[in-house]
Amino acid sequence: MSMIRSLSFWTALVVSTGCAGVATTSRTGMIHDVKIEEHMTPTYLRAQPGDEIRWVNHRSESVSLEFLGKALDDVTCQVGFASFFGGQQEIATIEPNQSVSLCFGNAGMVTYNARMDSAVAGGQLIESGTIQLGR
Repeated sequence: MSMIRSLSFWTALVVSTGCAGVATTSRTGMIHDVKIEEHMTPTYLRAQPGDEIRWVNHRSESVSLEFLGKALDDVTCQVGFASFFGGQQEIATIEPNQSVSLCFGNAGMVTYNARMDSAVAGGQLIESGTIQLGR
């Protein structure tokens, strides 16, 4: 097998198995962006199960998202939350000018924290976010 064919095979394998631990339901088509700049906006978001929630880091430093409780138990799609072995993590690091995203399958409330480097005392700003899924 040529080197190019070999790389294409492995690339396809990694791409096709990247979400192996996530349920196979599809997105609804709605994408909601949470912008992380000096502060995170919005901190409260209303969405429907299946919508994609995307966190976009517009800062010059990385940002960590941490989900609380069992918030990620019903995730139906994800980008940036997979561990090296394909499992799902409750924490994701978003590098500058990058994004991560999740889709949630059930109605309910999801809470999370965004940890950002800051000039405030302690050197870190922690902002909480809430996503209300469903009506």
